[in-house]
Amino acid sequence: MALFIWGKGLIFKKNAMTSITFLPKRFLLLLFVIGLTATTSQAQLKDVLSKAGGSSPSPGSLLTQFAGALKPTSLLSSWASGGKTNWLSAAGKVSDAISMAKSVSSLTSFIKPSMFKQGFNVGSITQAAGTVKTLSDAGGMLKNLEGGLKPEAFLSSWASKRPAFDKALSLLK
Repeated sequence: MALFIWGKGLIFKKNAMTSITFLPKRFLLLLFVIGLTATTSQAQLKDVLSKAGGSSPSPGSLLTQFAGALKPTSLLSSWASGGKTNWLSAAGKVSDAISMAKSVSSLTSFIKPSMFKQGFNVGSITQAAGTVKTLSDAGGMLKNLEGGLKPEAFLSSWASKRPAFDKALSLLK
């Protein structure tokens, strides 16, 4: 049996004759925040997975979600003049490691050079595309590209979606 007395916290009685335990408000607040965080993360992952079309993420869905998280101002004019339509169409159909790697590599050609972090080697993405064997490798390329971009290259909503996206990337096998 649990009782809540404002100002004291939560009181649990083991039985009517023995000890009473007090849980301070801070502890209850901590439990609430942890539960809320876990629920939110789970909901975001379910959203990513539902967009991917099932219980495991599809490479094509992850590619299109990533491209959708980039600010239009982070991309070259060639993206707006046909590149976007062609790239999204091809990326949405990706289902294997080699195609995913090629899509990640080609996406780099549409990103403005000023959006890459100083010292990031864009050529390493292109080079890695030729050596990819598994979807996990291709997902690593996409993660590498994400890490090589400045935060301002992304829409503000990306910060809240990123943990679920990263989790979905880690599920690629």
